[in-house]
Amino acid sequence: MKTELAEKLMSICAPNNSLEPHTFGIDNLTEEQRIQVEVELIKHFDFKKIVWMELPTGLTEDKTTVIVAQTYKITNDDPKHTGKVGYVYKVFFTPKMYEPASLYEPVKDGCVFAPTIYDTETFEPKRSITLTWNPELLQDRSEYPESEYKDDKQMIRDMLEKVLSNPEEYRPEGFRACGVRFAAI
Repeated sequence: MKTELAEKLMSICAPNNSLEPHTFGIDNLTEEQRIQVEVELIKHFDFKKIVWMELPTGLTEDKTTVIVAQTYKITNDDPKHTGKVGYVYKVFFTPKMYEPASLYEPVKDGCVFAPTIYDTETFEPKRSITLTWNPELLQDRSEYPESEYKDDKQMIRDMLEKVLSNPEEYRPEGFRACGVRFAAI
């Protein structure tokens, strides 16, 4: 699911849309980027303040409590941590993901060229092209004129040719989810 916070954090951490690496923390963010990330996380989770962690485990600022950063996927209804300190280890982004329905929903001209998906059992990559049209077929196939049938076949070929000529125009819009590894104390 696409979230406003994920979009803001992506624009801060990867302003050039370069998500290499796809994890961001104290070791690879500038001071300005860290401050901007802190502002957004404080606003979203209602933290009192943010303390960056160099490792996923450590001690609180007063060195009395052991903390372990947990991974949380950012959503629009994340719980608030009002008045707590957010010990943040990393902000990370997933590879491009797609809503399942978008893989079959026409993008342009009744067509969609789905991205590569992988079989969960065999990890075999697969792609698909979906062409959608309304043939308005007659009830009785024997009454269907042969010339109209040939016209439909040519129309389908033309649709396929359009997709194959410009596949990027027919790809569904994906999104990158965002996660944060943090502890709230």
